[in-house]
Amino acid sequence: MNDMHHFTTAISKIVSTPQEEETIIRGHRLSDLIREQPFVASAFLLLTGRLPDAGEARTLDAVLTACVDHGVTPAAAIGRTFASYGAPIAQAMAGAALLYGDVAGGVGDPLAAMMKQAIADAGARNGAPGEHDVDAAAGNLVAAALRAGGRMPGFGNPPHARDPRPRVLLEVARRAGTAGIHCELLLAAERHLAATKGRDIPINIDGIVAALALDLGLPDGCAAALVIIARKFSVLTHYLEEKGQNTKWRHVPQECVHYTGPMPS
Repeated sequence: MNDMHHFTTAISKIVSTPQEEETIIRGHRLSDLIREQPFVASAFLLLTGRLPDAGEARTLDAVLTACVDHGVTPAAAIGRTFASYGAPIAQAMAGAALLYGDVAGGVGDPLAAMMKQAIADAGARNGAPGEHDVDAAAGNLVAAALRAGGRMPGFGNPPHARDPRPRVLLEVARRAGTAGIHCELLLAAERHLAATKGRDIPINIDGIVAALALDLGLPDGCAAALVIIARKFSVLTHYLEEKGQNTKWRHVPQECVHYTGPMPS
């Protein structure tokens, strides 16, 4: 039976001795990280157990930058609404984070799992997957997703005819040497999806973040969290702006509500 009063962790430890006051993170002193490393390097260290090389750090920084804001999104609107009700910032940020799910922001993890399995299956059949294997895996991936739900996660973004962020992220990752087989799979899936649907449905931010999280070697379950963490800065900023505008009680006007129920006799 597990001891419910103790934790076993390889992540961090607080040291408080006559010789040293410190926090140890994955074998590194936090004081050294503060002096020598940017935030993204420390985040990468936490997630993977090692410091990133320059290309990995640049790519993770670009991913977070790409997700930092995207206009008055539903999450930003929630932050602004909380501000208009006088709610504390912690509640606003928590409420906005709870929004992300299967439609937007939260599809990165299931997509990453699908891509990881597709590459594993291709490798199991043929050893190290080649270009033909990746293309075939992408076709199978798209077909399976469309059969299961009629929609391919990680593609399409209503505000854009073609969201520029995925292409810029891919450009950065290629320059940094971090775009790998999962990015290739995603691009091949984009081609197969267009051929199946008869129209372009471009990669969206969830899709490229999922592929890059895999190519960076981040643990399973990171893709959606990266989007949410970065977007918290957007929620914070929209919350603060709304507070500064002194807006009170945001709500849906009655003329925008169409009642379809019965009226009393």
